[in-house]
Amino acid sequence: MSTLETSVVFSAVLLVLTGLIVLPARLCADSVEDINVAIADICYSDQEALSPERINTFLSGISDNYRIIYGTISGGLQDEGE
Repeated sequence: MSTLETSVVFSAVLLVLTGLIVLPARLCADSVEDINVAIADICYSDQEALSPERINTFLSGISDNYRIIYGTISGGLQDEGE
């Protein structure tokens, strides 16, 4: 392999590794920002925002997201075991 080919492959590997590090970090940062906005909305809004229906919808959404994530991870782990 020539030096040029080696440098191109090395650069491609570094780009992939950078993407694997930066993209999940960006997703986590966006999630934290969304959570902070939701907390601010709940804490500093009027009493209508704290209605039982809205709290139920919020908690149901969290529960559904947990079930989706847990089901996906559980299914993936079971597929690997087979």
